[in-house]
Amino acid sequence: MSELTPEQISLLAEKMLKGTISDEEKVLFEKWYNTFPEQDVEWNDETIHTAGELKNRMLLRIKGQKTIIRKWYWAAAAVLTLFIAGTIYYYTRQTSMEQLVAQSGIAQKHIVPGSNKATLLLANGHTITLNDEHDGTLAQQGNTQVIKLNTGQLAFQSGSGNDAGNTAALNTLSTPRGGQYQITLADGTIVWMNAASRLIFPTSFSGKDRTVKLIGEAYFEIAPNAQQPFILNVNNMQIRVLGTRFNVKAYDDEPMVRTTLLQGMVKVAGKDKEVLLKPGQQAKMNNSGEMNVVAVNVDDVMAWKNGIFSFNDVTIEEVMLQIARWYDVEIIYPEGVPRGLFRGEIDKASDITTVLKILEVSGVRFNVEGRKILVRP
Repeated sequence: MSELTPEQISLLAEKMLKGTISDEEKVLFEKWYNTFPEQDVEWNDETIHTAGELKNRMLLRIKGQKTIIRKWYWAAAAVLTLFIAGTIYYYTRQTSMEQLVAQSGIAQKHIVPGSNKATLLLANGHTITLNDEHDGTLAQQGNTQVIKLNTGQLAFQSGSGNDAGNTAALNTLSTPRGGQYQITLADGTIVWMNAASRLIFPTSFSGKDRTVKLIGEAYFEIAPNAQQPFILNVNNMQIRVLGTRFNVKAYDDEPMVRTTLLQGMVKVAGKDKEVLLKPGQQAKMNNSGEMNVVAVNVDDVMAWKNGIFSFNDVTIEEVMLQIARWYDVEIIYPEGVPRGLFRGEIDKASDITTVLKILEVSGVRFNVEGRKILVRP
């Protein structure tokens, strides 16, 4: 409501969180919340105390049938939006927040956001830890040079001459939990790899097609070549393209393989079904090989590459899977998995304490014990 000042809204929000709000004040606060615009808000850098708070633009929601019971959490989510806008806000979930703050020094020291790091296993068995290597040529495989560019990415650059003998020489690029990396293959295809992923690829492409294998998640920008199709094998799914941009998410600990097309066209083949994807569509295949196609928000799918956690009506398990991979932590649910669906965004550069504070607004609680995060209802 426009007649409420930020100070009045902040006061009502704090009362809501403390449970001291009157019925009249609650009606006023809920009326304001129901008319609050769901869009990016302007903020002043001087009103935000830390860089992490400035970067985080988060509106969490828990959706369910018990709307009245969940109303308190909706209010808390609204408070967080206000905080981002520059309104003074104090978290009053006293027990859990005191525990989190007490552990924050340890958590921030040992649990840090992911960064560019990966390991390259060459066909000859030689292993290169890329984050430790200087820029320049790392290895020579036939007519192909393995180069670490000054941008931090890896490139396979083919020289002149016939490199057919190296076609069967397979290399493996692996990103650890808490790592990501970018590679340019010998044909010019660029691959951005998410955390805990593995790409298996030949030194050069001189056969009738360009075949690679992925475990985990990666975004591909395929170099066009109508005479040599690009084939990506993922679990029981095969993706066949000529020149296009797409994202594949195929982690072993997730029940679905998801292929999302951003540009061009791809053919996705499952156990007993083939589909042609259009931009904005996603092919989802379960462990049984059943596949269906849905329309998706491409920005949500690509958020990981753009440095953002994006949650769009996902469970706490899905949220914490992303957190676990990026911060290299173990997630434990001592009292069972909390219910509810989450929506919002968090900057991936945020420290773990900031991330957990934001997630606590939805009603879940966290304890940090070393590299373990305990999640409770």
